Amino acid sequence: MSFGALVTLILVSIFSLPAFAANSGTDGEDNRSASVAGSESSIGKFEEILNTYQERLTSKSVDGILELYSADPVFMPEYAPPAAGREAVRKAYEWVFATLNLNGRFLVHEAEVIGDTAWVRTSSTGRFTVVATGAGGDVANSELFVFKRENGAWKIHRYIFTASAAPSE
Repeated sequence: MSFGALVTLILVSIFSLPAFAANSGTDGEDNRSASVAGSESSIGKFEEILNTYQERLTSKSVDGILELYSADPVFMPEYAPPAAGREAVRKAYEWVFATLNLNGRFLVHEAEVIGDTAWVRTSSTGRFTVVATGAGGDVANSELFVFKRENGAWKIHRYIFTASAAPSE
């Protein structure tokens, strides 16, 4: 592997946002549960938000993505320092979109609503393409979203992800 290919692989591993698709199957789970206000309609609401997030990732809409985030967000990608605050989150997405094209979708495994806070556990797989070279590959992640209700709407407040097993061919 060339040095350039290695650097590209490292950058993708560090900064690739999940590229969303079906469960990678690594945990054998496809159960969906939630508590208190966590009915199927609550899970459905988070799925709707994450589908919108996915669409905005694919279309590289930084402003559209920021509309989904809370007033004081934190984004914590694997192997990178957290992006804390709206301007840092904006810069993180701008960098990713200048570097990668993303395509895929989320699978919500569970959600729990506690007052004006909720957490949602997801997995994702999909494809990325490096803008500079056209090289691409599959990506799979496990994610945890913390949502906060602001002015009656659920917003992504904290988001962390880690790479998981690559999807089976």
